[in-house]
Amino acid sequence: MSSRFARRHALLCLAAMPFACSAAFAAETNVNLNLDLNLKAVPNVELRLLQEPPTLKARARPASRAASRRDEFEKSYDLYIRYANGSIYNPTTAKHDKVRLRSYQQTDGLALDGRDEHAATFMAPTVVMAPGQTVRFKLHNRLKPLPAEQCATTDINAARPRGCFNDTNLHSHGLWVSPAGNSDNVLISIKPGVDFEYEYNIPIDHPAGTFWYHPHQHGATAMQVASGMAGALVVEGERYPTATANGDLDVMLKQFQPDDGGGSAGEVMLLQQIPYDCPSNSLAPTRPCDKDAVGVLEDFDQVEDPNAWLKSGRYTSVNGKVQPVLKMKTQRLYRWRLIDTGFQASVVLRIRRANDPQKLFQALGVANQDKDVMALCDGEDVTQFEVASDGLTHDRIIPKTLNYLQPGYRSDILFSLPKAGAYCVYAETNVNNMTTMHDVNNTRLIGVIAAKTNARASARARAGESPRDFLLAELRNAVRSLPGARLPDSVKSTILGDLDDGLKLGKFVPHASFSEAAKDAMRGKTKEYATFNIAKVDGKTRFMVEGKPEDSPTPEMKYVYDPHRVDHTLVLGTEQMWELASKNGNHPFHIHVNPFQIIGITRTDGGTVDAQYKDLIGTWKDTLLVMQGHKIEIATRYQRYIGEYVLHCHILEHEDQGMMQNVKVVLPDGKGGGDLGGHGH
Repeated sequence: MSSRFARRHALLCLAAMPFACSAAFAAETNVNLNLDLNLKAVPNVELRLLQEPPTLKARARPASRAASRRDEFEKSYDLYIRYANGSIYNPTTAKHDKVRLRSYQQTDGLALDGRDEHAATFMAPTVVMAPGQTVRFKLHNRLKPLPAEQCATTDINAARPRGCFNDTNLHSHGLWVSPAGNSDNVLISIKPGVDFEYEYNIPIDHPAGTFWYHPHQHGATAMQVASGMAGALVVEGERYPTATANGDLDVMLKQFQPDDGGGSAGEVMLLQQIPYDCPSNSLAPTRPCDKDAVGVLEDFDQVEDPNAWLKSGRYTSVNGKVQPVLKMKTQRLYRWRLIDTGFQASVVLRIRRANDPQKLFQALGVANQDKDVMALCDGEDVTQFEVASDGLTHDRIIPKTLNYLQPGYRSDILFSLPKAGAYCVYAETNVNNMTTMHDVNNTRLIGVIAAKTNARASARARAGESPRDFLLAELRNAVRSLPGARLPDSVKSTILGDLDDGLKLGKFVPHASFSEAAKDAMRGKTKEYATFNIAKVDGKTRFMVEGKPEDSPTPEMKYVYDPHRVDHTLVLGTEQMWELASKNGNHPFHIHVNPFQIIGITRTDGGTVDAQYKDLIGTWKDTLLVMQGHKIEIATRYQRYIGEYVLHCHILEHEDQGMMQNVKVVLPDGKGGGDLGGHGH
């Protein structure tokens, strides 16, 4: 916003009601001063301030290779997988717990910030990439090798013995890249002591957006992700829309990036669930750890129970910190790239003003303060304006106060803080439609925002201006400020008209929607089915994905995961309808490689669909909660890539126990089907 614009509004304010304006500014100044004092009351507040995740540093060009103008299109990174020591703040005791966990680190012996290993954080670094790049990740598995007989299980879907979670691999969640070879291949295993380099060729037409990476080793996924092995992948966009082509939302939102120069990486908000506990407690979280005890994650029992996260007594962390303090400004548009990397539980994210900031900050340093803190989060809600989900820009901005985040979800939101003071960011569970793994009395604080008056913009704020009006004005100004050489006036007019017409983002949508004719045609052809179920088969409780309609009555062993069986054979270049359902519980459906568009959601009993499905019809995603009693239609295109990959439940202990299927995309056979053949001779 220009200083001239701010001065003009200040003069109007002073001319119209000088006493009211000066009183308002004085009140805001007092709030700012009080915030500074209140923050000092938080013990070790410097350790509680939110930081952006570290950015992974690319490997230097080898001296043996001459420099090239194309070097920027190839980036190589190293990720060391090893145990690291560190600490995690525990609000139950108001102290930091020592922990030793498997982690991604950038060097063999140092933490991500370059200090000694005892300063490690359990949050993988952010990787920023661009369409058209080749990105390589060399994994160095430095975890301890264990004897095969020590880690033997009765079958591939059985829980592994304690400590046997040291083989690994890598998944680029949401990236539209090949699933074969050394690309996004989750069907390989990298053993301790082995180095392996993944190579992702990001297509030039890849959507800009928010994605993430994590291990996907069957049987060890939940334990490794729950240790904090998860990081953000941000594909940055710089493509301006034209009269005939859509562009990247980033070009409009770039001016709202953090003032500290963090860029897209500075917008990342990585949510994690780390259910560590101490061996002195027999890994049963019934009491605080003994003094100087070290928390670990070594037993599948720590993640297996449907309520494992709640029973752990731990708190959701954001960017590696529990209940951090965020310093922000009023009357400024922010973008958060929310990534729910939790292994099990949902987060219903809510931002709400605290009417008594002093008491709130005082409570932050007190043990067992959950009830006191949440009682202070009693002010008005901050509207979250979602512009993208799962890295894919919506065709219109979706306003919400409750943001339902399931494991694997990403949500890009815009928001502003109307007044100086304190705001609670918390996980709301006191809603009737939560999944069965939640306790409605378990609402927990995620972080606290300390919002100071934005001196450059305070004068332009108008009494009664709604969050929506503020958003629209900021976005309109952003569009107008884009260079005419890159964005012709005719295209600007289209974008501005779309924003005025229901906050539409039509010129920034990466995937074309399915037409009604295409939907009807797909419904008349063979559908694919994915029905989640937990049931007894051959006397054992089995986790499975059934490739048949939900109303088929009998569970069968053939629907329990088998790595050597292909469950869905699909033909490259075709499009198809899928039907999703669940017979037992609620499960986030995730499929690799190709995203899908949500076509229809109904209740099987004819009733009203669950509230968290509001505004989802027509959106594109790669992960979607499938609630029991609902039937969901999605449509997808099998484009560009052939090979084998998986679909599964993103409650990761379910996936590890068999709630997964293999999918294979094959070439067309020229006769309307797929070519299942071998070597072509």
